[in-house]
Amino acid sequence: RDDVDVIIGTLPHWLHHQAALDAAAAGKHIYMEKPTAVWASEAEEMLAAAKENGVKLMTAHTQRYYPAVRAMKGVVDSGDLGSVIMAYDVWHKPYGPYGRPEWMLDRSRGGGMGQMDGSHQIDRLLWIIGYEVATVSAQQGQFTHPKSEHPTIDCDDTGMYFIRWKSGIVACVSRIAWDRGATEYGGDWFFTNGMARFRLPYGGGDAPALYIADTSDGSWRKEEVPQRDSLLDEFTEFIESLERGDDDTPIPQVHGLNVLKVLEATEESARTGREVVLDME
Repeated sequence: RDDVDVIIGTLPHWLHHQAALDAAAAGKHIYMEKPTAVWASEAEEMLAAAKENGVKLMTAHTQRYYPAVRAMKGVVDSGDLGSVIMAYDVWHKPYGPYGRPEWMLDRSRGGGMGQMDGSHQIDRLLWIIGYEVATVSAQQGQFTHPKSEHPTIDCDDTGMYFIRWKSGIVACVSRIAWDRGATEYGGDWFFTNGMARFRLPYGGGDAPALYIADTSDGSWRKEEVPQRDSLLDEFTEFIESLERGDDDTPIPQVHGLNVLKVLEATEESARTGREVVLDME
């Protein structure tokens, strides 16, 4: 159809790959929901097809458009608290597996909390710190809903990653989809001259917020975070970049692939019990 310029891929993860190949072959730009694909090898094929057909493929990692996350990147970029030493990204949430589509409980089709939540957490860290990841170590698995008790579930529900950048910055990712527990969603950042943290609501709760600790009295100062429509901001920037003919998309096209490379490294590390070395663009 000549009246269609862009396709929006809000499909189950295992359908992203073929949908993107078909859209690229039809000469349509692609705005694909995260993660780019189930596997990094599929993402590489999708990017190659987009390039070959002269179209753009952007993975919609929307959380970088959340005002609280953007505020945290602003703190890092400003240098007001000095240099980043380390970060802790957390997402602890209720699971409710039997209220989810079946494919979300099958890793081979892109299910599991690594693809669902871990990809968001990796996205935030790569956006703020950069792609120069050196090594990844991880433990993850099916712990809160073990397969012996839940035979129809075949994916991870829990994970902890340790990511080291070539610069020396390190980050820990903590995620769990619980049956009994408490929700925690956000990130803590530690600098040479202070600390900062952001919190996001999940399933209700307090509004998103940013906190700064830059004094010696041990207290946090809450910073107001203006609210915006993150999905609209992201899609608007994507369309405007196409209209301008930019060389790349607002979220770089390679970004979704790099998120998958780190995610697959966490799975390899958990499977082998070894640290995984990465070399990303």
